[in-house]
Amino acid sequence: LAETLNEKGVSPTKFLDPSAGMGEFISAFKNQNNSMQVTGIEKDLLTGKLLSHLYPNDKMRTMGFEEIESRYNNHFDVVSSNIPFGDVAAFDPEFRSSSLIAKKYATQSIHNYFFIKAVDVLREGGILAFITSQGLMNSMNNQPVRNWLMGECSLVSAIRLPNNLFTEYAGTEVGSDLI
Repeated sequence: LAETLNEKGVSPTKFLDPSAGMGEFISAFKNQNNSMQVTGIEKDLLTGKLLSHLYPNDKMRTMGFEEIESRYNNHFDVVSSNIPFGDVAAFDPEFRSSSLIAKKYATQSIHNYFFIKAVDVLREGGILAFITSQGLMNSMNNQPVRNWLMGECSLVSAIRLPNNLFTEYAGTEVGSDLI
């Protein structure tokens, strides 16, 4: 993904991975442009500490994506990650009190939340690229989120990945999409 964007002339100066894990996406993007400002967010304490040691010159934060400050709205050129998925709720008081139905609805499923929150922190003309479960695209329950995304964003590509893509690496056969 990072290599393809670089080949197409996309060279971000401000990059965010909101579910950084051990930094696979960070590493890939830094290989294309080592001078960019990188922010990685990882909720797991141990993984976050390891990530900070792997990338001591970058901004690694051990917290949930829900805690990113509003000063980062419209800030990043590229937001990319393999985001969490499932019917896990996200606690974001701003989203819960929003007049936008999609924002309220997004707090009920973590993958929906990550998409809408990422659009908030992405600058105009920036690129959002997430690997997610097929639930975002398949579930009728996610229609409000899809409608909002299609109204707020220009879809560049949506690719259905093979169901066994993550079997060896993560021990799961969940169907995934690259959006």
